[in-house]
Amino acid sequence: MARIVNDNDCLAETENPEPQGPGRGPLRWGPQHAGARELAGLYSPGKRCQEWICVVLCFSLLAFNFIHLLANFHLGHSWSILLSIVAGIVTADFASGLVHWGADTWGSVDLPIFGKAFIRPFREHHIDPTAITRHDFIETNGDNCMLTIIPLAIMAFNFLTLSPAEIYRLYPWFGYLFALGVFVTLTNQIHKWSHTYFGLPRWVVFLQDCHIILPRKHHRIHHVSPHETYFCITTGVKVPRNFRLLEELEEGQKGVGDGTVSWGLEDDEDMTLTQWRGVILGPPRTSYENRMYNLKVECGPEYPELPPNVRFVTKINLNGVHTSSGVVDTHAVTALAKWQNSYSIQMVLLELRRLMTCKENMKLPQPPEGQIYSN
Repeated sequence: MARIVNDNDCLAETENPEPQGPGRGPLRWGPQHAGARELAGLYSPGKRCQEWICVVLCFSLLAFNFIHLLANFHLGHSWSILLSIVAGIVTADFASGLVHWGADTWGSVDLPIFGKAFIRPFREHHIDPTAITRHDFIETNGDNCMLTIIPLAIMAFNFLTLSPAEIYRLYPWFGYLFALGVFVTLTNQIHKWSHTYFGLPRWVVFLQDCHIILPRKHHRIHHVSPHETYFCITTGVKVPRNFRLLEELEEGQKGVGDGTVSWGLEDDEDMTLTQWRGVILGPPRTSYENRMYNLKVECGPEYPELPPNVRFVTKINLNGVHTSSGVVDTHAVTALAKWQNSYSIQMVLLELRRLMTCKENMKLPQPPEGQIYSN
């Protein structure tokens, strides 16, 4: 473990201050990572053949079913079609999250059949997130196409065997299955677009900006360690405020991180998830060393679109913190001044702790330990 001073004149702890790269130490991720190369090497000709077959069958069935949906359309189906499409999209998004979570959490690439064929791409993706952008259409979408073949084949069989009256009665169900099939098929393509930052068609960027398909900023949260949130990779539906805060509460209860900051609800009965408490352990080799700083964090109704209000309870002498009230100036803390909805309470606490290590703060005289602000 070494201590270095970064570009902002702040102390930073690092396990190895030397540059990382080929010939200069192990890489944590990227296409040159040994694990990423090994996992990519497991992509076999047999797997490629399976993907080609699945893509051809899937898109043939999609075309067949679409033609029959058009041929059997009636104006009376209009509202049911809209509802079916929405239900299909939501189901596809939930299914993508469930499969993503399962492949990230359980099993290994050593499992017979499933390991190399289906778990391998997920494990490779976390080591080399950009690998998906180098995959062609077949490799990107082959497995998803395989998942839809059976339900689409059953749907096609029904169109060939059922009477017009039965098709009319089941039309909303067919609309739901078709929408589900389309979005399951395209889930990994949408996922690929969320990792692509240059050269995307304008219509794709428009759909991302409208949160109709997975936006880049939304999915970026999942790729922040420990990769335990935002598994759904089909749509860009915003996570409701309370769901987001419940995730943060769970992380706080698990003690995610290195233990230098902690957070939780001020009152366990607070159903609005508004009032939070935070604790920062003063960084070593500063005037804050071995001190515990308590804070209040208020997440308003617009959180996480707007940053939380933060106030120190324990008295502190720190630039950007009001000397008489302990209120944190949002303009003085980067995480608050440049707030994004992917940021969190943990990030704010870590940023405040980082400020304590900056040159202008680290040697400031501090109030007697244990004093608190009166308000």
